[in-house]
Amino acid sequence: MSEKSGFEAIPIGLEMGPLEMTLDEDSVNERAGLVQWDDRELMDKFGITPPGMTIVQHARMKFMALPELRVSIWAKSEHEFLKPMKVGGKIFIRGKVVDKYVRRGRNYVVSEYETVDEPGEVLLRSRETGVYVE
Repeated sequence: MSEKSGFEAIPIGLEMGPLEMTLDEDSVNERAGLVQWDDRELMDKFGITPPGMTIVQHARMKFMALPELRVSIWAKSEHEFLKPMKVGGKIFIRGKVVDKYVRRGRNYVVSEYETVDEPGEVLLRSRETGVYVE
């Protein structure tokens, strides 16, 4: 009998992270430029980062948790923005695999992520589906 590998071996409940970040001014400015966020007043006057500032980290967390994963093709995502992230704030991102399935010969992995601030308040919840490519 052979051991499971790759997609078959991914357990539901596999944790990704935690990842800790400080939203320093340089990284916030870089991200704002990448997403072409025009509302600089929110950043400059109120210290609020662009929405989705940390979503790019989800892929990094997935690749760290699944080292055999070569490619993950985005299929679908849903994001619930609950509170703004603040420039200079420290945040923590945790994720886990919540489902996996095969459809039309492709392997799909569904992950959920939660971003919280230092006091533990939830800032962002995400659910992302990607095609797992070995």
